[in-house]
Amino acid sequence: MATSTAVTTASTSSTTSTKASAAAGTKLAGDMQSFLVLLTTQLQNQDPTNPTDSTQFTTQLAQFSAVEQQIATNAHLETLLSLQQSSSMLSATSLVGRNVEINSETMVLQDGETQSLKLPALSGAGGASTAVVSIANASGTTVRTAVVALGSDPASWNWDGTDTNGRALADGKYTVTVTGADSKGASTGSLTSTLTGAVTSVTRTDGNPTLTIGGLTVSMDKLVGLQ
Repeated sequence: MATSTAVTTASTSSTTSTKASAAAGTKLAGDMQSFLVLLTTQLQNQDPTNPTDSTQFTTQLAQFSAVEQQIATNAHLETLLSLQQSSSMLSATSLVGRNVEINSETMVLQDGETQSLKLPALSGAGGASTAVVSIANASGTTVRTAVVALGSDPASWNWDGTDTNGRALADGKYTVTVTGADSKGASTGSLTSTLTGAVTSVTRTDGNPTLTIGGLTVSMDKLVGLQ
């Protein structure tokens, strides 16, 4: 499978927030200018025998100052968030080309290849001696079933993208379900399984890094380990 080292960046919430803060600052500056013009006009045209109460103007100036400080604080926080996201993105890019293990019930078939399925060892199979792997298409129809013997070490199963009759299936998303069976063929319930594969690219969506593994895109919190 070819590995792409491209790293792309999607639109992020931090960019939107920064634009919002800039717009808020611009609007505040305009409002402040209008207020000062109004204040100057009122002072120039006030009745000398009944001068305008300066308390209201002082209060409004204090409110403008408080809003201005809040906008500045938000801008600083957004800068810190952007730096943190950039750091997370930089760390995630080091995974490109690495084999990783992820939690996912979805496999993506792409050009006849999918992610590998990692199955538990006998000691963690809850009495099961074999694993029954079922692959279902987007409609929920089971298109492939396989029985995999479990051993003292975790087992790996690779789907070749064909159905039960050996016919090649279309690229797309498929759901994998794994159950256990004892030596007599009786079901022992669901088995824990993970997917493994090489990271082909890293993207940033809504400020968070996501990994692409042979067509399957998952968030970083799905990462179980490195291989």
